[in-house]
Amino acid sequence: MKKTLIALIVVNVCAVSSVYAAADTNTWYGGAKLGWSHYFDASGKGDFNDNVSQATDFDFDKDNVSGGVFGGYQVTSWLAVEGGYDYLGNMSIHGNHGVSGTTMESQGLQMSLKASYGLTDSWDLYGRAGAMAYRAETKNAGHSNMETGIRPLAAVGTEYAFNKNWAGRLEYQWVSNVGNSNQIGVSSDISSVSAGVVYRFGQHDETPVAVPVAVAAEAAPEVTTFNMKSDVLFAYDSATLTAEGNAAITQLYNSPEMQAAKNSSTMVIGYSDRLGSDQYNQQLSSKRAQVVADALIAQGLSAQNVSSEGRGSNDSVTGTQCDNGMPSAQLKDCLAPDRRVVIEITGQK
Repeated sequence: MKKTLIALIVVNVCAVSSVYAAADTNTWYGGAKLGWSHYFDASGKGDFNDNVSQATDFDFDKDNVSGGVFGGYQVTSWLAVEGGYDYLGNMSIHGNHGVSGTTMESQGLQMSLKASYGLTDSWDLYGRAGAMAYRAETKNAGHSNMETGIRPLAAVGTEYAFNKNWAGRLEYQWVSNVGNSNQIGVSSDISSVSAGVVYRFGQHDETPVAVPVAVAAEAAPEVTTFNMKSDVLFAYDSATLTAEGNAAITQLYNSPEMQAAKNSSTMVIGYSDRLGSDQYNQQLSSKRAQVVADALIAQGLSAQNVSSEGRGSNDSVTGTQCDNGMPSAQLKDCLAPDRRVVIEITGQK
């Protein structure tokens, strides 16, 4: 997933990095799927119609194409409500006296809760549980019987986000005991394996902002502060600038505020989140601060006016709002505002 080339430069960073594997909270999504259904654990009765009234056991052709459409609402970062229409295909039924041509066809409307667990920023696993209002119909020799009902369903799957709007999913779904043998002559559990595509509506863009904020102090030199997100400048757990990071530093250096401060004293301060040991976080934050300082010098700042230091996980932005009991990927995203590089320019005119 490509992140924006522009660093969010503000005094207080309060936004958590987006996890695209699930849709943004309080947004809608929709999609379609196509796959293969399998009828199993089927039971039948020998009275489909007069022609097969003596049949007591059957041979089933169980597999068929299935598909459907679905939509959902993302309630939280890990929980959604999802509904949709499923065509579950049909199975052919052959009686023990050679009777052929009987089919059972099933379809339904479903509603479920979908819980997700993020493996990476782009990939998650999920499970769904709910119910399906089904319509099952058997046909033979011009006669048909139809029955409706509500049955439980469950599904497990995986979803991968190609970008902030589009994602793909693979899913296994099971619906229990569709049909009623006393009414239409047969009932069966139905499983399906499908591949689908998902479109997320109203996903939030990370808006580029480049607003220097002056912090005035009485009887003290004027200080201008720029706050740059480490997740834009570096890959996670790395002190090597990414292409996006180089682009963000170039944009910052070419800004009018930075150009006006080229001859002022510049301090580059690195911060980390609280994950990992204090010693490691201190080393990583120091390395990142030095890398950014070197990049600004390479752009044109005077080396004698630029210094750097690391402060590890000190001065946390998130404080206690991120619970250590969160899944690791969610906790990492929650602590993203703590991973930052602050540039302080003293004495800017």
